[in-house]
Amino acid sequence: MKVGDEYRIQTEESTAWTDEFLSQRSGLANEAYRIEAERDDRIRRKFAQLVNKLSLIQGDSRVNRDLHPVFNSSLPSDSDKKVCVWVRDGWSIDENSVRVDARQAGNQSPTIFVFVPKRSADDLRHKLIAYKAAGATLDKRGMPDTPEGKEARAAMETTMQSAETKINELLEEAFSGARIFQGGGNEIPGNNLQEMIMEAAENALHRLYPHFHTADHAGWEKVYSRARQGSPDALKAVGHDGEPVKNSVCKTILASIAGGKKGSDIRTHFEDSTFGWPRDAVDGGLQVLLVAGLIRAQDERGRVIDSRQLERKQIGKVYFKVESVTVTTSHRIQVRKLLQKIGCQAKQGEEFILIPDFLQKMQELANRAGGENPKPERPDTTWLDKIRLTAGNEQILALYNRREEIKQAIDDWTDLASRIENRWPSWLKLTELIQYADVLTDAAVYLVQVKHIKEERLLLEEPDLVAPIVSSLTQLLRDELNMLDKEYIAKHKQRMSRLENDTNWQQLEPEQRYAFLDEQLLRNDQRPKINVQTTDDVLATLSVTSLHNLRDRIAALTGRFDQVLQGAAKAMEPEVKFIQVPHRTLKSADDLEAWLQEVKSKLSEALKKGPVHIE
Repeated sequence: MKVGDEYRIQTEESTAWTDEFLSQRSGLANEAYRIEAERDDRIRRKFAQLVNKLSLIQGDSRVNRDLHPVFNSSLPSDSDKKVCVWVRDGWSIDENSVRVDARQAGNQSPTIFVFVPKRSADDLRHKLIAYKAAGATLDKRGMPDTPEGKEARAAMETTMQSAETKINELLEEAFSGARIFQGGGNEIPGNNLQEMIMEAAENALHRLYPHFHTADHAGWEKVYSRARQGSPDALKAVGHDGEPVKNSVCKTILASIAGGKKGSDIRTHFEDSTFGWPRDAVDGGLQVLLVAGLIRAQDERGRVIDSRQLERKQIGKVYFKVESVTVTTSHRIQVRKLLQKIGCQAKQGEEFILIPDFLQKMQELANRAGGENPKPERPDTTWLDKIRLTAGNEQILALYNRREEIKQAIDDWTDLASRIENRWPSWLKLTELIQYADVLTDAAVYLVQVKHIKEERLLLEEPDLVAPIVSSLTQLLRDELNMLDKEYIAKHKQRMSRLENDTNWQQLEPEQRYAFLDEQLLRNDQRPKINVQTTDDVLATLSVTSLHNLRDRIAALTGRFDQVLQGAAKAMEPEVKFIQVPHRTLKSADDLEAWLQEVKSKLSEALKKGPVHIE
């Protein structure tokens, strides 16, 4: 029994281990599929170990390209879109069949065909069986405690390691004879598998990306950065000093967009076969075309995005369209002047950004230039809506073509808006005055005039029709308020004089008098405040005390003073009864006598119950 580099005398324990090993080996010999699976797995791992690097850098733009190893009996469906390294061995196919597959794939195929010859097949099979049998024995017997058991386990580990070493040697021998073929059948010579694979991969990349050289330049990242800042000569970073449409990359991208294409689709198209362009070239080309006004970018809502506002992370979501019209520098200058006329300060190349704001300001100006009666009708802005529906160069050209009309509209609408703003406060005052004056008979003629102004939209009529009516209605209301104020003062004075002659009132303390007057709102400082110097004063007065309320206050003065008299009487004579004498129209002495008797009877009856106060 061999343990490491030594041989030991076999013991009962070691015999048991050997028997288990032989049993496992016998079983594996009858299970070919397990050995084949182990062999295939070993071939995959050995390939990965020998080749190690499964990617390479392509071109001056240093684009990383991954290689895709395939160990199946057939290629994946997308094998024409990537470099596949199809590894097959002599245990599953013969070399001639691999050559045939390579030839049939054609000279344009990017697939690399690898054939690993079948060498020392029996030795490899035996060593694989020994390796797996030893492993199974170690698993089953576990970790023994006795010295004999430990020796037996060490011997089995030696068997397994020996098999492992031999397997590696046999596989390396097989791989040393590996053959590498390009599509079309051309064989790659050499003794180093990795170098042969890399050489084949370089050739495969030229086949997969035949147009890669068009965009292979290290300066595309600078092109993108400069174009992002609005530079019109960004292509100088890749050695191009002419128009963007004459640059091969920009020209190809422009042609591919056609009727419109999403950014993610454009990227996929040029990053996959047959282009394989670096993303910097695709994004840089798009940015250059945007700056040149040859294409436009729109978001999900169809709004145009300025090239300076388009962030790189947005490119995939943006929709690109080829501009159907060409805009010159002269067009842009005139449009910028137009934008500035309404307060939109646009720099060169920023017209797209400010046009939506310009159209919104035009709409707001139109709304201020007209509206509800009696304002003039709002200006027609359907042409603004039509311009709003355009985009890109087409929108700039639409503004340019109507620039004189728009300039005139701005002047006219600004004038109308200014005049409306000047007269509108006067109209609002007039509408307030009408609410208070409609109870006045003399106001009827003015109400008719106001109705005419409103229906005919005469707010801006010259001379001003509103101001004279405001003045007239103000005077009417002023006169009415002054008249009612005088009436209030006179009646209050009359009733106050009567109150002051009342004996009960005279006996009250000042605090009591104050309380009685305050309760009935009869103090002098509680008199309605009438201020009528200006129209605003008249409206302010009426907003607190309307004509109707003022008349009610005057009518209520008699009753309020009577309440004060009663209160004073009760304060002096708590038991006093208030008797109201009957009202009669007396035509003769007999009528008088009858009335006196009636009053006497009523008062006599009341006096039986206490003091009487005649109202």
